[in-house]
Amino acid sequence: MTRKALTALALLAAAGAAQSQTINIPPDVFPGESYFTANPGATVNVCCSDGILPDAPDGVFTFNGATVNINDGGESGFFTLDSFIEDGTYNINDGGKLIRTKFVAGTGSTSFNLSDGGLARSGLWLQGNATGTITGGDVGLVASGQAAMIVEDDASCTMSGGDIDTFILIQDNATFEQSGGTIDGGIQINHDAVVTVTGGSSGRNGFTRSIGSVLNISGGTIGRDFVAEKGTVNMSGGGFDVNCAILNASGVDPVWNMTGGALGSDFRAYDGTFNLSGGLVGVGFRLGRPTGDGSGVTMNITAKSATLDGAPIELTTTPLAITARGGETLTCILLDDSVVSFELNESHVFGEDRFRAGALLTIKSNCVADTNGDGTLGPTDFTAWIDAYNNSLPACDQNGDGSCTPADFTAWITNYNAGC
Repeated sequence: MTRKALTALALLAAAGAAQSQTINIPPDVFPGESYFTANPGATVNVCCSDGILPDAPDGVFTFNGATVNINDGGESGFFTLDSFIEDGTYNINDGGKLIRTKFVAGTGSTSFNLSDGGLARSGLWLQGNATGTITGGDVGLVASGQAAMIVEDDASCTMSGGDIDTFILIQDNATFEQSGGTIDGGIQINHDAVVTVTGGSSGRNGFTRSIGSVLNISGGTIGRDFVAEKGTVNMSGGGFDVNCAILNASGVDPVWNMTGGALGSDFRAYDGTFNLSGGLVGVGFRLGRPTGDGSGVTMNITAKSATLDGAPIELTTTPLAITARGGETLTCILLDDSVVSFELNESHVFGEDRFRAGALLTIKSNCVADTNGDGTLGPTDFTAWIDAYNNSLPACDQNGDGSCTPADFTAWITNYNAGC
């Protein structure tokens, strides 16, 4: 055989090897796990009323860096069996279906992507360090009372579009970020999970249930009856529907920090600490449980100015306890210039607020030099002011003229030296 013939054979063999990296189903058949072990980074395309069921002897199918595209008419998974997947990228495209699948991410890099027209049904789990991206499509069609999606361990998921047809559960050290789309049920947050909402909407009966649970909301809407049982809610924008609450039956109390956004009517602050410095609060606000004297909850208001039945309150950076409970009206201009008013009724009055006698209500002015917001003055506040100046943040404005200029640096020094 000539050198030229040998070269031609080598090229043909290489071409055959390259083609073997892509599997099109149909007409091809889904291979076993050993194929992916021998062919890292393969591509699998599934379409046209055909499907695959990844299965391995140890229960977890390792794709060894493969990309799996579930296209129009294609499916992965089965209704009565869990599929366990790791070390691969799954793309559920228009017309594709993912059924009862757990992305366990025990090894390698594991990701899941759902786009417009795709469907993930009968249970979706992200575990280990798996990542998920939902830009469209639908998640759900689960049995009654089950979560449409569970994100746990150190997994993460972002949602910018699409629809989830019931509640989701975010737990362990997982993270979930929603900037768009619709979750028909609530967002349930357990353990040390962190959820960030900047847009989109979710439904009723969400919660933070553990000491380390965190919900950050700067946009979008949270459905009615959300309860912060433990953990922390940081609210700088967005909105909560009616009858939401901060309450805890036992253990470490929750904290709700509100610097912006809007609370719906009939908010219940029964336990823990509610810090208010910006945003709007709906009618029927209740501070303190209806039973006993209502003690066990603290509401701290930080405001630019305040009046009690029209009489100005002299504010300092030292919290002032407001003990009036005879129906007086407390009106505050908050740090974002929003105006809130509360009727200080000790007993229930229809259509008005209720503040129990044992509930602690305080009000103070802002310590503007405390630019990092840690409650004390120190060198780190200068670093925080520089950051505020460079990014034109509200904390930059130290002289109250509504703008961020070099003059605010001189004002910050004056405010810092004056103390808090």
